[in-house]
Amino acid sequence: MGKILIVDDSKTNRMTLKYMLDDIVDDLKIDLSYDEAENGLIALEKCKANDYDIVLMDIMMPVMDGIEATKEIRKLGKKNMMIIAVSALDDDESKNKMLTSGAEDYITKPVNEDIFKKRIINYSQLIDNRKNRKLLVTSVNTYDIKVFSRRLIFIVQNESSISEFWDYYLFEENRFGDRLTDLIRVIYGLGLLQVKMKFNCEITVEENSELLIFTMNNIKLLNSVIVKNIISKNYHGEYKIVDDKLSFKFNKELKEIQTPKVVENIKTVETTNTKAVHEDINVKDVFVESASDTTIEVFDFIDKEDLEELENIANELDSLMLLVGSSKIDDSEVLQIAKYIQSFGRMLATYNETYNIANSLNVLSKNIEENISSFQEKSKDIALLCQAFNKDLLLWIRKLFYEGAPSIDFLDSSIISNANMISAFINPQNSSGAEEVDDIFDF
Repeated sequence: MGKILIVDDSKTNRMTLKYMLDDIVDDLKIDLSYDEAENGLIALEKCKANDYDIVLMDIMMPVMDGIEATKEIRKLGKKNMMIIAVSALDDDESKNKMLTSGAEDYITKPVNEDIFKKRIINYSQLIDNRKNRKLLVTSVNTYDIKVFSRRLIFIVQNESSISEFWDYYLFEENRFGDRLTDLIRVIYGLGLLQVKMKFNCEITVEENSELLIFTMNNIKLLNSVIVKNIISKNYHGEYKIVDDKLSFKFNKELKEIQTPKVVENIKTVETTNTKAVHEDINVKDVFVESASDTTIEVFDFIDKEDLEELENIANELDSLMLLVGSSKIDDSEVLQIAKYIQSFGRMLATYNETYNIANSLNVLSKNIEENISSFQEKSKDIALLCQAFNKDLLLWIRKLFYEGAPSIDFLDSSIISNANMISAFINPQNSSGAEEVDDIFDF
């Protein structure tokens, strides 16, 4: 390990960290040099000009704080540069902001010297491993891109196994914040469809210094039109289907905004005689070039009182949705779910910006109210779907009106499609087969 940048507006704090690093140098007899910056902007300029191994980043600083500086430094694309937050802030919100902005660890002030020494040694080993990490020649993905030796494989056999994939990438693996959300929802939807149609599949996740690559197999068992619709309407990144595999590329670093460009070369093979008609996919190349993140905006078109009421409804609904899947859910609880969804929809119907969501929610509430027995019978089948639906509502409120979203239509298609899917499951007029599947994913 060679070079460390210490970023802190307090000269005393910078000196303290330097003394601790000096002790490490003396103890381990290693070659180490340091640089300093008193705010995030200076740190950013220094990172542009130098290849540091570690950046020790304070959060509360003048001119540019540590969170913003971390985001900007990550945009430089220096993948081997490790950013470590060192801050007196010890709350979960600050930690989450730093980690989702690109920091790899969080050390709380006052810094314990023994713990600091152990962590610096660990960081040094990680950095050396990264620099020496070799790429595999073979890979699972349809791009034949070389990847690191580490792979994650999710074996999808039932709803529980696909939910593990969902939970891991939306709640545990938070390196990329909300940038990965749309892709995970698409893969989850395709996996859920595989499960519903009694197919098994594997989701393989590979990685290199620039990309995460998600690959699903057994994709040819699904209707190709449905697969294309799910992807095109919910994900604006690059994907490729070859024979029986579907791969998605996800850029680990933020890219400049580009307009999506679609190039397709699709070949349809004759259908089979299975219970649900499937269209084999034998596609050599299906590409959607990457369109990365846009500027986010906080919207205020909903009155404060209405927004508070929507939050209350969504939270009450969230508690009820946990009962879905339980054999104990009774008529009154199903009716209460329908009532809350109806109330949410009616409130949104008063705003032009949310009319489409409102319409789908009103249809769903009516379907639930008219098919209580069916809802109870299929409770286990739709449990994860109902929970995902309500998580979308809560996320929609949080992002659109508090944290910021890329557009006013953020999550519209996901909420509407989930509402349509629940309706299709419980409405007895929907027959099984290809038509049922088309209805479920009719967005």
